[in-house]
Amino acid sequence: MNKGLACGGAISVLFAAAIQGATQAHAAPPTTCGVNLESQQVIGAVRSLPPYPGTGWAWNADPRTFEGNFSPCATLSTALVTVEGATGSSPTTALMFHNGTYLGTATAKAYGFTSLNNARTTDDTVVLNYKTPGACNACPPAAITSVRYQWQGDHVAMLDPAPPG
Repeated sequence: MNKGLACGGAISVLFAAAIQGATQAHAAPPTTCGVNLESQQVIGAVRSLPPYPGTGWAWNADPRTFEGNFSPCATLSTALVTVEGATGSSPTTALMFHNGTYLGTATAKAYGFTSLNNARTTDDTVVLNYKTPGACNACPPAAITSVRYQWQGDHVAMLDPAPPG
């Protein structure tokens, strides 16, 4: 298990820092509600990330490459971002937001083949699917691990075990 994560309702180290006010807030008063991945909150959060560990790869701050459901009015939302020059298997990190305020990343480690499960995501719960690669990038995944992240009053809780790897 990743040292930065705890399961079963506990929070990651990154979220604990956000709760204690140690992270830099990237929030502005919302002007409109709804999904807006081109928001300055998302772009600012991406630009605050350190390079991908061990590589020096910068995270791609071009909103045309973002995926997710970021909304400044959602109790919990996410923006999925990848590194510059990414391919299908490149690391993706999930930026988590509470009412438009950046909290940190969902996991301490970025995973390839990460996507938002729109069907299971609600206003206060983000569900991410982490695919275990198959025999090739174009092949069906060997497995899919769904992980629920839920806003619980003053913090985000990871409700399921972290993806393998």
